Parts: sequence; structure tokens; C-alpha cells
Amino acid sequence: MGLTYLPKWIYSCITFVALLLMLIIGVWGFLFAALVYGILFAIFRKQKEDFRKDSNENVIVSPVNGRVYKIEKNVDHEFFGKDMTSVLIQVPFWKEFGLFFPVKSEIHDVQASCDSCLDHLVKFRLVNGMDIGLAVGQNILRLAPQIMVLPGDRGKQKVNFGFLPMGGEVRVFIPSALEVLINEKDEVVAGQGILAGIPTDIEEK
Repeated sequence: MGLTYLPKWIYSCITFVALLLMLIIGVWGFLFAALVYGILFAIFRKQKEDFRKDSNENVIVSPVNGRVYKIEKNVDHEFFGKDMTSVLIQVPFWKEFGLFFPVKSEIHDVQASCDSCLDHLVKFRLVNGMDIGLAVGQNILRLAPQIMVLPGDRGKQKVNFGFLPMGGEVRVFIPSALEVLINEKDEVVAGQGILAGIPTDIEEK
């Protein structure tokens, strides 16, 4: 999985630049390259904890690290459906920006950004037939999120499926039949912050 979300060619470039600077200006060049690498590592680090062992299929957890900015009820969305509860989570650039499955599910549909919708859309289908939607937006630098799933892919709760370069916004769409257990301004941790509960009687249908 690696320690960061950076592609391998980045490491090769940093190594080459470090050696080049060391030849030109000596040890200070190497130290400068090491500092740049350290900053990139801190920003693009991957979450070390593996939460898959203690997953709870009766709740929907936060797919990202950040802060709940806004909660809207009775929202209609062309891609995710009608009468949804929208939970907007802001992910700052200093947080770990992985994207994780909010619940054990199958990827039902994926839509990349387009002129009419700048968000990347991912629809998760639960075993009970309910859909959970994720609208992943661009950040202030207009960097697109990296989403590495296709329709038909399945994943357990808290499994990583992509990342947000330099943070951004993620909107979670939850069916109104489920009770939202989070409040605005709450800080959430990916795989730990509970957004909503899934009643057993609904799950067994």
C-alpha cells in the first residue's frame, strides 16, 4: 500500500534532484531535498491504522477526516435520488486525505466530473438495497480527487478507495429513513466518526 499517496515516480524525481543538488551545492542541497520530501510525506501520508477488524455494519462512518460544515435534510439529487440527508464535510490540507468506504457495500455507479457537475460521484449500494452517495469535490487548487473503484467493486467498511489531493469537500448523501447521528461543526475521523445508524429491522429487509 505504501506510506503515502504519492506515485513512485515522485520518489525517483526527489532522489535525482537530491543527488543533483548535492553535487552542485554540497550537503545543503541534499538537506533541502530531504526537507521537501519531509513536507510532501507529511501532507500525503496514509492513515496507518487498519480499522477493518472492528467495523460495524450497523452504522455509516465518515469516509474522510475533517469537520462537518453543513447538514441538510430532504435533499433531492439527480444522481443519488430523492429525500436524502446531505452531510457536507470539509477536509483541510493538513489532514490525511484518504477516501474510505463508509459502510460494507458494492459500488453501484461512478460518475466523473463534467461541465454540469464538477463533483466526482460514487454510489454505494448496501445489502438491504439502500444507496449511500458520495459527492467528492475539487479543492481550492482545482486538483481532482483520485478515485480507484469501478461499478461492481465491493469493499468492507473503512477500506481505502482513493484520496483527495490537498484536501477539499465531500458531501455524503444518506437516505432520510436513517437517523443522522452527527452535528454541524463536529470533527470526524475517517472510519471512526459515526454519521448515521442502520436499524436492524431495515437491514434485514
